[in-house]
Amino acid sequence: MGRTASGAAFRSVPSSKHGYDAMSLYTVGASALDASQTVLNLIGNNLANANTPGYHRQVADLTEALPTPIGTISVGSGVQVADTRRIVNKLLETAITNSTFATADTTAQLNTMQQVQANLNPSSGSVHADLTQFFGDVTQLSANPGDTTQRTIVLNDANNLAQEFNSLSSSLTQVQSGLDAQMNSSVSNVNALAQQIAQLNGQIQIATANGSTPNDQLDQRDQLVNQLAGLMNVQVIPSSLGQVNVLAGGAPVVVGNQSMNLQYAVDSNNQGQLTAAGTTTPLTVTGGQIGGLLTARNQSLANVQSQLDTLAGTLAQQVDNIQATGIGLGGPSTLLSGTRAVNNVNVPLSKAGLAFPPKAGTLYVGVTDLATGARTLTAVNIDPTTQSLNNVATALSAVPNLQALANSQTGTLQVLAKPGYAFDFAGIPPSSPNTSGFTGTAVPQIGGQYTGTNNDTYTFQVSGSGTVGVTPNLTLQVKNSSGGTVASLNIGQGYSPGTALTAANGITVQLASGTANNGDTFSTPVVAQPDTSGVLTALGLGTFFTGSSASDLAVQPALMNDPSLLAASRTGAAGDNSNLTRLAALQSQPVLANGTQSLIQGFDAIVGSTATQVQNLTDQQTSQQALGQQLQTQQQSISGVDPNQELINLLNFQRSFQLASEYIGLVNTTLQSLLATVQPSIG
Repeated sequence: MGRTASGAAFRSVPSSKHGYDAMSLYTVGASALDASQTVLNLIGNNLANANTPGYHRQVADLTEALPTPIGTISVGSGVQVADTRRIVNKLLETAITNSTFATADTTAQLNTMQQVQANLNPSSGSVHADLTQFFGDVTQLSANPGDTTQRTIVLNDANNLAQEFNSLSSSLTQVQSGLDAQMNSSVSNVNALAQQIAQLNGQIQIATANGSTPNDQLDQRDQLVNQLAGLMNVQVIPSSLGQVNVLAGGAPVVVGNQSMNLQYAVDSNNQGQLTAAGTTTPLTVTGGQIGGLLTARNQSLANVQSQLDTLAGTLAQQVDNIQATGIGLGGPSTLLSGTRAVNNVNVPLSKAGLAFPPKAGTLYVGVTDLATGARTLTAVNIDPTTQSLNNVATALSAVPNLQALANSQTGTLQVLAKPGYAFDFAGIPPSSPNTSGFTGTAVPQIGGQYTGTNNDTYTFQVSGSGTVGVTPNLTLQVKNSSGGTVASLNIGQGYSPGTALTAANGITVQLASGTANNGDTFSTPVVAQPDTSGVLTALGLGTFFTGSSASDLAVQPALMNDPSLLAASRTGAAGDNSNLTRLAALQSQPVLANGTQSLIQGFDAIVGSTATQVQNLTDQQTSQQALGQQLQTQQQSISGVDPNQELINLLNFQRSFQLASEYIGLVNTTLQSLLATVQPSIG
């Protein structure tokens, strides 16, 4: 005795004379039961996963079963499930993956730049405010350059400014470290996802080889691939038996059921990079969270750090040059020690690792006899392509009454005057000009403070012969190095010998009693820029700051300990504020961006550029998120589970199941009745 799918007992009956087996009646009903049961299972699975991320609605494809031939006719044998499949729109899925990829990139960059913006705009204090305060107090000091209290205020301002640079640089470095930590975490996620995809590949391969359709595993794998695409650029390549190979950043991270790890490191140029495990060739990573983090770290953040270092370095160079070429309250120096070191005292300065490499130019060294006040001015040529620190020390030691030493242990330069002398780099004219072309007995002297903008040489030529202060029409023609006459001075009748005459641009000349002959000449250098090579700043010799970047900028300890060393003067005269005037003028001078921005404008440009970038990224993220939401809505309308529709389907196939059961029951009853009728006649 057999049993139908509905549980009803039946007896086997013989085939009809046409070859039609009564069992076929049960087969039709059983196929309907099986098909309905399969669809009901799919509907239940759909409802259970209605809120499962990455799940695609599954449907069954129903087809007629192969008919049963009876003589010359075919009789249907029921229904069968040809396949169960996911509802997937490939183009839409690709669009969603690309949207996820782009949004993750933008979000990673935006989060980073928002941190940078917050650091550039602290709740209290800023580089902008500290620069303004510093220059404002320098201006106030220039009104009374000898005021010790105000000098201390200026130095404290500078110290606060340096510390603000240090703090900001440290904060940006912390942002960078945070990005490195995120990168390591994200790469670990990539490796974990690749391993899971490879495992699913193996399961899908086995199921497909066995003739099954592993829809759930396919959904899970697609979801993992989308997660991977959210991290970095991926390429999915279909393979045999439902498997896929996955390239990430151009590297094969999944091949069949095997996965390969990636690794993150920072190279010698402080650039973050991804490589395949065991290799050193950087991968080309674009988009996704990792792509965004790399862009933020290696480009956006690095640009801000570089601009900040440039700002701090330019501040140091400009202020250092002014300080080094001025004179403090105590007058010229007797000893100076450099604070910026070379890496080798014997290699050319251009290759010695200096943060502020010098250029070819001239350094004017003034030496003063402390007993007589007599002053000399010597030009020292600097060529960093041929001169080492030792060579510079030798050149300075050739200046009369001066000695310089290059310390091979510290890589620094020390300059000292011989006893009874002092030196400076202010470019003050020598007290006695070059008189090699002067044959008269009147002794000329040079004074004053040069106010021109370019270094030059003034030549004084006597016109006429006679006695200074006596002979009529005895004049002194003053010419520049181009041969142009800048002044004509009366030194004959009406001139009082020893009286200072203004030549040009603040330079004065005086002649003592005596004679002057026609054509006699004497000359003097006039210096606006005492160090056109920048070697003083490069070596930290008599400078205002130590360090060269935002991270290490600091005020010279000697200045902080002794405010009188602040170089307010260019001449050493009491009350001279000419060097402070130069320093105060620096506030508005265009020293950045190829001579288009002042220091304050340079910082504001960094802040403004960051704000613009944040706004652009915010707008971009908003647009991308809106597009992503739109795509998700479209995807759900196609591939998502609509519980209401599924319940309707459930009722339909529940009814189909019931009808199939009733059909089988009816067949069973009919056959039993037939058997009951047939059996007596057989007996």
